[in-house]
Formats: sequence, structure tokens, C-alpha cells
Amino acid sequence: MQSLRDKQAFICDMDGVIYHGNYLLPGVKEFIDWLGANGKKYLFLTNNSSRGVEGYIEKLGRLGIATGPGDYLTSVDAAIDLLRRRYPGRRCYVQGTRSFYDQLAAAGIPVTCDREDGAEILLSGFDRELTFQKLEDACILLNRGVTWLATNPD
Repeated sequence: MQSLRDKQAFICDMDGVIYHGNYLLPGVKEFIDWLGANGKKYLFLTNNSSRGVEGYIEKLGRLGIATGPGDYLTSVDAAIDLLRRRYPGRRCYVQGTRSFYDQLAAAGIPVTCDREDGAEILLSGFDRELTFQKLEDACILLNRGVTWLATNPD
């Protein structure tokens, strides 16, 4: 435990580490309380692009952990950063949830869900709303030679 006391910042993966489904894992609440009581910085990290930070704030709140928007780093944040730096202004076909699409659009990323709308990038995320149409569109876009990026390898 001494080595943990010496650390000043912690990155906490969420699914399977902080919670499993709708249950907080044993010891998590005590650990987060310990971090706060000892002035430690921490960040919740996820590669799940299917929901936005607001969804995670609500979920952890329901599980007994109060958080705010600045307490998270998501794969959508990383995708937005990459798109802004390496592919500015390029239109993305979003193969993901509506939340994923909306987060990108809100960040000013040109997005579409129409394969005939000039997409230069196929951006795939964890998709609980996957349809055959999205799979077909992805295959057609890849055959056209668009750049393929994904928020996580799952």
C-alpha cells in the first residue's frame, strides 16, 4: 500500500475495474474516497464510445460515486483530438451509436451517416445500435479507399 500512497495521480479504467454492469466492484467506493481524502488526482478512462460523459456521470452517481465532466477521458475525446490534429475538416461516416455521432458533431467534426455524403473517413466505435445497413455502408466505404479509424479494437 505504501507505493500507492506515494502516487499523486491515478487513471482508473471503468468497465470491469470500477464496475461490472450495474454493480460497483468491491473496494471501489473506499478507494475513490481515499483518493479524495488524500488529495490524489484521478481520471476515469474508457474506450467505450457508446455513451457520452453525461451517461457516465449518471451511472457512477447511481452507483454512489459523484463525478463531474472533468473526471473523464473517453475514446471519443481521443478520436476528436486525433481528427482535429491529423484530419481537420474531413467528413466522417460514423459507425456507432447516436450518442457517439452527437458528441462528434458537437465538437465540430464533420459527420454523416450517409455513405453518399462525401465521407473521407470511416470512424467505427462500440455500437449497441449496429445494423446491417451500417455494415454494408462500412464495406462499401472501405472498398472506396476511405481511411478507417476505430475508437477501440473490441
